[in-house]
Amino acid sequence: MATSDLHAHLLAYDYTWDTPLDSVGLARTASLIRAARAEAANSVLFDNGDFLQGSPLGELAAQQGPDGWERPHPVIAAMNAVGYDAAALGNHEFSHGVDFLRAALADATFPVISTNAVTLMGATPAADRHFCPPTALIDRRLAGANGDGDSKPIRLGLIGLVPPQVELWERNHLRGKVAVRDILESARVWAKALRAQGADLVIALCHSGLGPADPAPRMENAAIPLAEMAGIDAIVAGHTHMLLPATGPNPLPFVDFAAGSIHGKPAIMAGFWGSHLGIIDLQLVDGPRGWSVAGFRCSTRAISARDPAGRLVATVRNDPAVEAVVCDWHRKTLAHVRSPVGHTDIPIESYFARLADSAALELIHRAQHDWLSAAVQGTADAGLPILSAASPFKSGDRGGPQNFTDIPAGPIALKHIADLYVFPNAIRGLRIDGATLREWLERSAAQFCTLRPGVAGQRLLEPSAPSYNFDAISGVTYEIDLSASARYSPQGVLLDPAASRIRKLRYHGRPVASGEAFLIATNNFRASGGGAFPGIGPDCVIHEPLTLTMDVIRDYVARAGPITPKAAHNWRIAVPSAGTVAWFDTGPRARAHLPTLAGLNVRAIGETAEGFLRCEIRF
Repeated sequence: MATSDLHAHLLAYDYTWDTPLDSVGLARTASLIRAARAEAANSVLFDNGDFLQGSPLGELAAQQGPDGWERPHPVIAAMNAVGYDAAALGNHEFSHGVDFLRAALADATFPVISTNAVTLMGATPAADRHFCPPTALIDRRLAGANGDGDSKPIRLGLIGLVPPQVELWERNHLRGKVAVRDILESARVWAKALRAQGADLVIALCHSGLGPADPAPRMENAAIPLAEMAGIDAIVAGHTHMLLPATGPNPLPFVDFAAGSIHGKPAIMAGFWGSHLGIIDLQLVDGPRGWSVAGFRCSTRAISARDPAGRLVATVRNDPAVEAVVCDWHRKTLAHVRSPVGHTDIPIESYFARLADSAALELIHRAQHDWLSAAVQGTADAGLPILSAASPFKSGDRGGPQNFTDIPAGPIALKHIADLYVFPNAIRGLRIDGATLREWLERSAAQFCTLRPGVAGQRLLEPSAPSYNFDAISGVTYEIDLSASARYSPQGVLLDPAASRIRKLRYHGRPVASGEAFLIATNNFRASGGGAFPGIGPDCVIHEPLTLTMDVIRDYVARAGPITPKAAHNWRIAVPSAGTVAWFDTGPRARAHLPTLAGLNVRAIGETAEGFLRCEIRF
């Protein structure tokens, strides 16, 4: 059994909307775990990483001081109560620094491993000094292995793998403390070492998703080539919040989505936030060289299902053991997120933030611009134009039809800031030129499908492009021509150097020159190369404090008094042909905001089986 990407979602509650949410929470997943254990005499439970960070409860637990965390960390306490056998580190375990992480892990009653996160890199992976144990061995006896009530010993070997990109994403926390070796390089050496230590089976807890099939150095999503590696028997993958097995088309080589296998080996991905429990049933045979896999069956079990009206409703109750250790933290988190911050005179929402400029992104832009303006005062950069880049983090995607920012006019509390900016990113100031600015926007434009002029019924948004890689940039004006081919793929690969979707890129009404200098406010993920945006990296950074962007926004709202973050309408989607019609999905509450879409011909079509509101835009 396995969970992945819990992101500190312990109870079935959405703290940003301050309402119960039946589709999340380890307390619900724990009930599935309890039921699965009753089905099988021989079982183990693992977590695949990103368990400590990601909800307001997790953020509160990371704070120091009287309102901060006290040991044990609530996530660790909950995992202890569930009875995990082992866990691997994900990239977001490092989001609050290595000292915090060490203290949190100290109370775990199960081994936590990371095979490729090292404090000192040796000449080979075998010579590395590790941040935590690189592997784990679990010795069990298989009850009834011979069918006659007898039991026989089996030794399971575990490796835990994290994307090496975390070195860049969490550079301020990890610099000089932790380095991350290539996933495949580490796995090859340590899987072999586990066999030498008597492991009958080697299971990879791979906090990495489904990416390219061919191996390459320092892959972020390396599950496919990892499965091809000799000596690994099963894979628990994650990081990308997907499901495996899954229904639908089979778009990737060597992956059988229906069966849950990669290169013929059992593999599972258990969604996110406790939404699913992943299960691999192994049929084992005891031979001269020990146990081997003779067959398998992979599945995922959901904690919720859709009712006839299309709403997600719980299929299991909360596990009492998890509720008991979390209840005090739940109360503290509710009090914390309800703390007042400021006031907005207009609603702030993200339902159409990938369609046009929005109040949600405008508020982020204003706060970031304000911060960077203050940061460069008295420096040589003080006279340069200041821009801001921001993404609509809550914009549907795999988070579902409720995964949108929706802040009503009136008082703003901390929960609203968390609803607007869900990631613990730190603010960054960069110096770039006009050519980099144009490429930044071309990479963002990979969010969209190419539209055939004059044709109706086309998809607007690329389904494989996450909204956190769609940066709108304030301070300049521009158009995105979707009749043109994409220059970059949704993964950031250069497709066509001659292609260009960005038109009329101007600063104060004049065309932006390639060599023109700009300052731009963004976050540490983007500044360190996250999302594969060309020309952007640590060399561009001029300001890198530890200050979180959500704190910058909170302080701006508190300081500005009543705010009215109306959309600036500095960019728009363009298709140079009348009669072009495209459809896109948004949240059902978007209906109330359709009248506010000035200048856009958008209408609602109806709700999908997944609960989204399908709309079409006519150009």
